[in-house]
Amino acid sequence: MTSERIKEIQEQTAYPESVSVQQALLQVWNECEQEQLAIQRVSQRSELLNGFRDWLIDERKNIHFYRHLIDDYLKTI
Repeated sequence: MTSERIKEIQEQTAYPESVSVQQALLQVWNECEQEQLAIQRVSQRSELLNGFRDWLIDERKNIHFYRHLIDDYLKTI
């Protein structure tokens, strides 16, 4: 929600300057902001989890690579 949208809604009411209309719009504004923050937190957590997953995949590849090196070395002795 933008300040322009708030003005549009306010102008559509019978008493755009009333305290109750302004309080209701402020409440809606705050709820929209809280939802947006929650969405951002979920997005950030998702990015962190994807990064961690990618790191784990790389580590598994490294372990597999080193295991083969060790196995190859043990075959030579």
